[in-house]
Amino acid sequence: MENTLHATRHADKSMASSTIRPTLQNCIVPVAPTCFLLQASTGIDIAALTAHIHEIAKTYHAYGAANLTFIVSDAQALNVEGFFTPEHQRVLLGDLAIDLRYLFASELGVVPYISSLRTQTDWAKYFPKAGAR
Repeated sequence: MENTLHATRHADKSMASSTIRPTLQNCIVPVAPTCFLLQASTGIDIAALTAHIHEIAKTYHAYGAANLTFIVSDAQALNVEGFFTPEHQRVLLGDLAIDLRYLFASELGVVPYISSLRTQTDWAKYFPKAGAR
């Protein structure tokens, strides 16, 4: 717990001084020591978002975090851009030994987390089919 709190304080300070575009800083909002609200919308620059999340993961991993949790407010926007594909998650993590976990929040509640280590089949059940209502 001490390591996680220390990592959080350092990561918050180092990210505050970075020159990342304000729109990305508004997309990823810290809510707890290793938990963030991910508020991406349609048209988000996935490459920039990926680089920003990778930097967050790298910073937290350096201070001993084993996983990070992201509460996703608009999973469909990210899914359309291919953010949740296993290939993209491997690129996002690079060689970091850290697990990214995702909670999907909506008016209907929260879907239990899925992990960056899951397979495409596991991910598919969390997204509605095209044209389904």
